[in-house]
Amino acid sequence: MSSTAVNNYIAKRYDRWLDYASYHCGLVGISDEAHDVLNEVLCSLLQKSDRLLEKLLSTKKNGYTELDFFVLRMIKLNVTSPTSPYQSKYKRIPADDNADYSRMDIEDVPDNEIDRPGITLERMHQVREVFESLDLSPLAKRVFEFHFFQDNNFSEWEGLESPKQLYEMYNGVQELIKKKVKGEFIF
Repeated sequence: MSSTAVNNYIAKRYDRWLDYASYHCGLVGISDEAHDVLNEVLCSLLQKSDRLLEKLLSTKKNGYTELDFFVLRMIKLNVTSPTSPYQSKYKRIPADDNADYSRMDIEDVPDNEIDRPGITLERMHQVREVFESLDLSPLAKRVFEFHFFQDNNFSEWEGLESPKQLYEMYNGVQELIKKKVKGEFIF
């Protein structure tokens, strides 16, 4: 995998990420800045090491990569966090220092939106961290990575092990991870 693969993936996903950026920018009243937010996130992303980018791109789950989850989380953070790189770099000009905003009749609507990509990314990182801390055989590691992180089917396994052996190894590692995480979430 190379930087060309990462660039091609970014080009393929750009429109979807832009929709996500437009949605979150619209929520905070900067809907015309969606392109800028996404481009700032992508510039920051491309400054990361090639090794990290390749790892994010190669780790797949349910048709998405960790790169997708990473970009979506960064978009949301850059739009909503006042200390984010985007917000710090492009501070908005105050509308009017003499305006008394407390006299405005504005409804304060709580944000009840669940950040599913963020939750999924956090869980994936937690599983990866626990997985890497386990003392597993090389075969058990390969089996779990093949099925869980790469989202491959055991019918595509090129080793000599039977599907029954593969599922037993996979389920054993999964149980170890669940015990270590203490049931905080289910796979």
